[in-house]
Amino acid sequence: MNQLRKLSARASKRMQFAVVGGAGRIATRYVDFLLIPWFLEIPVLYAYMLARISSLVIPLALHVLGFRVAPQLSALVQTGNYARFQAAAARVNLGYLMVCGGIVLIVLTGVPYWAAIIGSFDPIFGNIIIWAVFGQSAPILFGATGLLMDVVDRGAISELLYGLVAVLFGASVLISGTESAVAIMQTFAAAQLTHAAICAILLAQCGVWPGLTALFHKEIKLF
Repeated sequence: MNQLRKLSARASKRMQFAVVGGAGRIATRYVDFLLIPWFLEIPVLYAYMLARISSLVIPLALHVLGFRVAPQLSALVQTGNYARFQAAAARVNLGYLMVCGGIVLIVLTGVPYWAAIIGSFDPIFGNIIIWAVFGQSAPILFGATGLLMDVVDRGAISELLYGLVAVLFGASVLISGTESAVAIMQTFAAAQLTHAAICAILLAQCGVWPGLTALFHKEIKLF
């Protein structure tokens, strides 16, 4: 009976940690949603939210790709075959580059068109969607940083960096007091790129070639 109580208590603690951790991940990745209602007028707020939500198509597609390749990458790390892991990571980075680049073009051409059909949005929507997509395009420059940080057991560091850049972003918006949706999106895009850049530097210590530099990996042959 006591053993069952202990197991139940452990399961309860794990559930609590999972809930808190999940809430923390959501808060750090979508911190702008918590701030914009206090700074933007309703028409501009709608335009911002549509642009931001539309840009989430990019990480969603990359998540599906990452879900398929993560087991193979983890297996290479666990077996200690780092040469093959580095080559595989370079190919994954190139895959992210091509997939991300294609989806970026689809979003930038398709979303404004459908937004015009659905209804009238603030004219500033076009500028907001460009910066929203730019922030989500970090994999083009730096590769699959989130996926690879988890694979090499540096996921906790990645989450810590997410929290840090979220705090810096929030502080920047609050201190500036800006009411410009474009300025807020530009700041958020800079935070996203900063996180990806730092993760890429950390991954380089593991021999992972970030983004476009993967083209120069000896296992990548274009011709």
